[in-house]
Amino acid sequence: CYFPDDNVEFQFNRQDFEHNGLTSLITVGVRDIQGEGFPDEFCGAADSVFLDLPQPWLAITSVGRMLKPDGVLCSFSPCIEQVQRLCETLRSNFTDIRTFEVLLRTYEVREVRLEGAGDEHVTVGNPPCKRKQRTSSEENNGNRGTVASSVMAKPCGETRGHTGYLTFARLKCL
Repeated sequence: CYFPDDNVEFQFNRQDFEHNGLTSLITVGVRDIQGEGFPDEFCGAADSVFLDLPQPWLAITSVGRMLKPDGVLCSFSPCIEQVQRLCETLRSNFTDIRTFEVLLRTYEVREVRLEGAGDEHVTVGNPPCKRKQRTSSEENNGNRGTVASSVMAKPCGETRGHTGYLTFARLKCL
């Protein structure tokens, strides 16, 4: 893991890796990857590289040196223009280039009581998109009908937030 400066995120991640005994597997450092690239001492040592940079195309030559043959790159970009420029750069030494949009979609999850007689359950309100039903043999105010509770999940009406893109590519085997 390389960070652009010695910030709080850098300190937190380094401590988290130490706490979980991962320091022998993960190197944490401060470096301008876009300008300087990755350190030469790690050439050919990485199975995969993840980038979250404003100009990821500037680091692609260095990423190619870091990856083992057939290694995988994943890059996060918030703008499609960044993805386009990255993909243009990747075409020279990478294959299987794919981009996926990452859009946050929240769901409303709630428990609803369903009342009815026998197997005929009646619900009030809009039907759920997905439902996991749990029945019980409770009496409904002295009636013979059963009461069931159901967990319902439906997408919220509006999506808030910002989209982003994950681009994956595999280093060509030479």
